[in-house]
Amino acid sequence: MKLTINDVRNFPQLKKMTLIAGEGGLNREVTHCGILDYEYDKDLSHKYYEYNYQMSDFLTLTSFLYAKNDPNLIYDAVKKLISKNGSGLIIKNIYRLPISENVIRYADHNNFPIFILNDSYPFFEDIIVMINKAMERYGSLYYLGHKVDSVLSGDMNESEFAQAMFEINPSMEEPVAAACFTARDRFTAEDYIKVETRMYDMAVIRPEDCMFFYENGFILLHSGHSLTNGPIEECIAPYLLAADPSSGIASSGHMAHSGDVASSGGDLFTVGVSGIHHIRSELAEAIRESLYACSFAYEKKGTFSLFDDLGIYQALLPFAESQPMTAYMNRFIYPLEIYDSDKNSHLLNTVTQFVKEGGSLEQTAAKMGQHKNTIRYRLNRAGQILGIDPLSLGDYEQLALAVRIYICSEH
Repeated sequence: MKLTINDVRNFPQLKKMTLIAGEGGLNREVTHCGILDYEYDKDLSHKYYEYNYQMSDFLTLTSFLYAKNDPNLIYDAVKKLISKNGSGLIIKNIYRLPISENVIRYADHNNFPIFILNDSYPFFEDIIVMINKAMERYGSLYYLGHKVDSVLSGDMNESEFAQAMFEINPSMEEPVAAACFTARDRFTAEDYIKVETRMYDMAVIRPEDCMFFYENGFILLHSGHSLTNGPIEECIAPYLLAADPSSGIASSGHMAHSGDVASSGGDLFTVGVSGIHHIRSELAEAIRESLYACSFAYEKKGTFSLFDDLGIYQALLPFAESQPMTAYMNRFIYPLEIYDSDKNSHLLNTVTQFVKEGGSLEQTAAKMGQHKNTIRYRLNRAGQILGIDPLSLGDYEQLALAVRIYICSEH
């Protein structure tokens, strides 16, 4: 992944910049940036254009000085930039040139973002430096994430794995655990940099730790003997506080169990934590566990989940989307989905809640706000469709396994 137009748009120095067209192209990548101002010598304009715009993903800055006597030239420039697969256009409109509806419609049609910057500052040169630094920084941010993806793929030999471990963190110790922080809203590289800075300012990141931008959040690798001194949630609590000050966690991090962390609130992240792995070669397993725990917590709309607390889901999550698991699940789930769709009923939701409540009619009725007899009727109807008795122990176990695979597959 690279720097995008939307990332540039969110730079604090460009907060007064206004998008006037091409909103559909905000995810265009930016790999180059330059100035389109060949107005000083018209004889050089063609050469200047061809030399500077042979590359795609080019973010163009211009004042359109050369078009001040003929604003129609703006349309021609936008067409050329789009034909070269440009990323977008920032116009410092110091000459207050009118941007025609034709330009806006053409840019919208091609998802080509156009921005207006009415201020004299920052200078074009400052914007270019800013973007070049951001591209370099973003490249390094994504590098570790890509390296971890390679580790997770399992395609590395022993030598390649050792090199990857060194690049991730040469100071990593044993044992090791991973924590996946997934943002509940959109989380950009700039957001990550703010969180990382806060982590270091609060002195919670140690040399044997490592954190890196990953998908819509980040992954923290925590290593060393502190993992053996108490519950793992106590080790992770200071990081959660630094990442999300709204969590309300005491800075001392003293908590009896993961439920105390989950009940502390937190508005920004859902967090999943792996078990403790005593050898570094199990790093990939630790990261996978954190991802599974995080997705499970997210589905339950919780804040915090330990992989070691997932029970039977520890065994199901890694294989939930395999063909045998999917086939088994569909034997029970698919007929209920079809029936609910045809009859506008709630059999699948009822069966799912029944399994979540451990087969208790009373707790299922209370959770769903229904009378116990209503729940019993729905379960009996589901049983008729599936040819089983959900209230008998043997059939319940078969149904419960299918429902648990279904819950896992939703992640």
